[in-house]
Amino acid sequence: MTFAQLCGAFGVAGEEEEAFRGRLDGLERQGKVARVRGEKYSEIEHSGFVSGKISIRAEGFGFVLSPHPQGEDLFIPRRGLGGALDGDLVLAREIERKPTKAKGPRRRDDRSSGTVVKILERSRDRIVGLYDGAEGRSIVRPYDPKMATEVRVSKDAAGGAVDSEVVVAKFTSYPDDRRIARGEIVERLGFLGEPGVDIEIVIRMHDLPSRFPHEVEQEANAFPESITAEDKPGRTDFRDHAIVTIDGETAKDFDDAVQVEKTESGYRLGVHIADVSHYVKEGTNLDAEARWRGTSVYFPGRVVPMLPERLSNGLCSLNPRVDRLTLSAVIDFDRTGRVQNATFSRGVICSAARMTYTEVARMLDHATPEDERHYGGLIKSFRLMKELAALLRERREGRGSIDFDLPSAAVMLDDEGYVISIRPESRNVAHSIIEEFMLAANEAVAKHLFFAKEPAVYRVHDRPDPDKLAALKETLGMFGYELKGDLEELPPGAFQKLLRQIEGKPEERFLTDLLLRSQRKAVYSSECRGHYALAAPYYCHFTSPIRRYPDLIVHRALTRLIETRRPFPPDEREMRDGAFEELARESSARERRAETAERESLLWKKIVFLRDKMGRVFDAYVSGVAAFGVFVTLAEYLVEGLVPVATLNDDFYVYEEKGHRLRGRASGKTYRLGDPIRVKLVAIDEIQRRVDFRPEAAASPELPRAKPPVPPRPSKSGR
Repeated sequence: MTFAQLCGAFGVAGEEEEAFRGRLDGLERQGKVARVRGEKYSEIEHSGFVSGKISIRAEGFGFVLSPHPQGEDLFIPRRGLGGALDGDLVLAREIERKPTKAKGPRRRDDRSSGTVVKILERSRDRIVGLYDGAEGRSIVRPYDPKMATEVRVSKDAAGGAVDSEVVVAKFTSYPDDRRIARGEIVERLGFLGEPGVDIEIVIRMHDLPSRFPHEVEQEANAFPESITAEDKPGRTDFRDHAIVTIDGETAKDFDDAVQVEKTESGYRLGVHIADVSHYVKEGTNLDAEARWRGTSVYFPGRVVPMLPERLSNGLCSLNPRVDRLTLSAVIDFDRTGRVQNATFSRGVICSAARMTYTEVARMLDHATPEDERHYGGLIKSFRLMKELAALLRERREGRGSIDFDLPSAAVMLDDEGYVISIRPESRNVAHSIIEEFMLAANEAVAKHLFFAKEPAVYRVHDRPDPDKLAALKETLGMFGYELKGDLEELPPGAFQKLLRQIEGKPEERFLTDLLLRSQRKAVYSSECRGHYALAAPYYCHFTSPIRRYPDLIVHRALTRLIETRRPFPPDEREMRDGAFEELARESSARERRAETAERESLLWKKIVFLRDKMGRVFDAYVSGVAAFGVFVTLAEYLVEGLVPVATLNDDFYVYEEKGHRLRGRASGKTYRLGDPIRVKLVAIDEIQRRVDFRPEAAASPELPRAKPPVPPRPSKSGR
């Protein structure tokens, strides 16, 4: 319909027409209507166009993402982007449809393709990058590999930036098929290598909030420094119990505390979680800010918190020898680790000690007389914790729960913030204790909420996509492993069995990564669908409300049940389920943003760490093989890089897919997973965050053929 026809249909005339056109423009920007054949408007479903956010890959092409979970994304080749930037809301027209393959994994060639015809809404108005001011140039080169465009800046708009400085530039005009982007420099961050500059890059690239609004800080600072007498009535008093926190050495907020006691029939576990919901109420500025942030983001040496420090490190941190409010789960287990009963209450505790993983593990291995004098009965409690955690792990493995052990790097900083080392993350029995207890509490709370029909936000992990499993099965076969069973109904125990088979093998890391990639992403949902990898029918996040917003929602739901002990009426329950589903999607997106930012910050730390080591030779292991080169992991540092096949100039190397190796055509020399290799650092691409090596003579004779270091996952992970 034309604008005039729409005005007639809706009875719009005179002065109302301007506002009506504004509403139509708004619907067009949202991608709900499209202009077709000149000035006619159509619902998007009947227009021949698709709208959605565009995701651009580093290779230069992109996809218009379908708003429907099972919908097909529209492939956009580089020439069809029309000046769109990653994350923009666009209108696109399908120009080629290819038939859907009946079976097997989809390739890019199988997808329908299209072209962007209009950019409805820009995702960003600024970029962070490297200022190139040499030889008369004035250009900002974006650090985002998904942005192939440079931003030209006039000398007057450079803000005093100097060559090779890290800057933030604001667009004054966006790029299109004919013109380069233009902008002005609005912030100078410093030079890469200076402490903290790399983290500032990541924060700005992902639009992370680095400061709390004044009104949010005001609300947080209005709370007293300690809990008051008015906070305690109606709460269970746990202050005479041997409760402790166990965290890493550098942790500053402690949102979980534990206790274990022996009972006649087995064990009693107490998991006490900071009662954040007592302070962060619905409808407050604190709540709105926490929801918008969604999660805390953890960088080496820095945290972007979900809550202000007054709460996260103060009232909501279970610091030792001070009273704190909690939401507590007390779970009784029999002697085999089977749950007998679980009760939940609003509590008050006084943590007996702030323990670290290292201290607890050391005392469990060998407690000294000094330990016995200082910690007294706590050591007996630690031994009970170890017993119970072992039983819980055994039961979890018995039902088929999967444990993916993937590389994790610990970045060591000096007092000034410079990177001094990158080493494998250490893990011990104390990490396992806390992880098992947190998993048990999460399951118990989820089961309680589900059977009480209380609207909540669950943590769900669905079955893997059978198409991905078909591709995985083929790759596993190349290494002599078999993925047995019906791919549509494959139990998680099948993956657990494979992980045991590949443990200790040179290909362990590569195949573990493939197994993980075959899984769907765990997300939040208002529907309790269970957690596939944990083989848990009921699961939620309950144990970290200081740093995850869904945990705070679960706390509110559990508190309401404790206080009222009755379900919502059906109509109100349905309304809340709908609201929580929207919140769950939002929280999942915030989590993905945080994970990406944390991963990128680690890449930056590795780049910064290696910048002054150009030309140095390192012992390494082959951690991946592709047709274009060999991926290596440095033996001393958990840093990865690429040896391009072009640098293997002693022969012509051919990629053998079946053996997943490179083989020299004349010499027969091979590069296989786990092979030791000696490499020289020859190039660092800061824009692409890529490190290149070249082979250097023979590997160190002390370096046997083995897998790269694969330390277990750190505890308290967000499964």
